[in-house]
Amino acid sequence: MPGHAHKLMVVALAATVFVCTGQVMAHAPSQALKEGMMGDEVLGLQEMLTSLGFYGGECDGVFGGGTMRAVRAFQREYGLGVDGVVGASTWDRLESELARARMKTYVVRPGDSLWTIAAKFGVGVQDIARANEIPDPSVIRVGQELRVPGAGDIPSRGDRSPVEALHWDKARNIFRSYATVIDVRTGLAFRVKRRGGHYHADVEPVSSEDTAIMRRVYGGRWSWARRPIIVEVGDRRIAASMNGMPHGGQSLRGNGFPGHFCIHFAGSRLHGSGKVDPEHQACVRKAASGG
Repeated sequence: MPGHAHKLMVVALAATVFVCTGQVMAHAPSQALKEGMMGDEVLGLQEMLTSLGFYGGECDGVFGGGTMRAVRAFQREYGLGVDGVVGASTWDRLESELARARMKTYVVRPGDSLWTIAAKFGVGVQDIARANEIPDPSVIRVGQELRVPGAGDIPSRGDRSPVEALHWDKARNIFRSYATVIDVRTGLAFRVKRRGGHYHADVEPVSSEDTAIMRRVYGGRWSWARRPIIVEVGDRRIAASMNGMPHGGQSLRGNGFPGHFCIHFAGSRLHGSGKVDPEHQACVRKAASGG
């Protein structure tokens, strides 16, 4: 870079004051970061390295020698290729280690479920399950110590599977028993169990806590209104739509929900008429597109 142009860039950066707070929620860089680069992406890198204790210099958005040494020290610590360049693998490890450093600890109490704990901290059930290597989210024990990712933490890229707009013919074979329902508009999540359903899924909230969360989704009262949702079964996330009115039979007792409610997927039909419900399908499309 010519000396004159370099001086102009330094002057421009000097007009902005950067402070290392360790709170920047950096996004993945558009390209590999290396010595000599400048800008907000470098600033985000410096913030992350500061939070993890590898960088003690000024967060000025300039990838200088100090930043490169910090990157190399991080790469060496975590067994990465030590080249001082922040490519995809180094960035992913930075994100995961920062998220791990910010995790809270929670001891499971009587009456807790992974879904009530997730709701308490405002995070996803699968996020807690992954952080603690829990294969079955329905199985936790009183006294168990859980690491809970903090709300707003940087998630590692690829942590969440994409939302699939699966046709009911396929979704019905994946959603056979338990699942987590995430309301797209509020982000609230609760646990459900499928009790049957031929043209669509007839489901029930698993516990009274799940029923209470579902009721919050509907503003404290039950309704036939359709809402876009995501149904999580293991690592699969499927676009769907639900109504919020207890009706018909039930198989679970003690959950505070007198009946079951309906979840529709792409191509689902109403049990009464055998016809596709346009409102449900519109909500499925909204869930598939992110709301």
